[in-house]
Amino acid sequence: MEKQQDEIFLPVEGNGKKNLVQSAKDFMAGALSPLKGKDLSQMVEGFTSEMTLVAEGLSEDQLRLQQQQDRMDGQLTEAEAQLAQAREEIRELQKQVSALEDRLAKAEKEKKEKKLKKTEGFTALIRQATWLAAIIAGAWVIVTIINLFK
Repeated sequence: MEKQQDEIFLPVEGNGKKNLVQSAKDFMAGALSPLKGKDLSQMVEGFTSEMTLVAEGLSEDQLRLQQQQDRMDGQLTEAEAQLAQAREEIRELQKQVSALEDRLAKAEKEKKEKKLKKTEGFTALIRQATWLAAIIAGAWVIVTIINLFK
């Protein structure tokens, strides 16, 4: 064996190509030697059964992933429906708030108008009372002056 290895690594003059071919043959024979004792059909059967087992496992994993995806799709659809419903409720609430704000503004405006009318009525009453008092005072002054000259 040592002699063969020496021949492989130390080419003899003129036999360089023979040693290279021989070393390739030896390498292949060494690599295939463990397989020579076994039946090739038995090895193929073993490989096929292992690959079938792997394929079945991958199929089961894919089935589980598909089921999880279907479940998540259902949950997503349900969440989207709830979101759409919540948006619709928000729109309705915004409409109600807007209507209430309009009613409040209208009520405040009416209250201010009533207050102004009350103030104008009270002011008009005071203005008329002032004129009446001025007329009475003027008449008293005139009567006093007339009585003075009498």
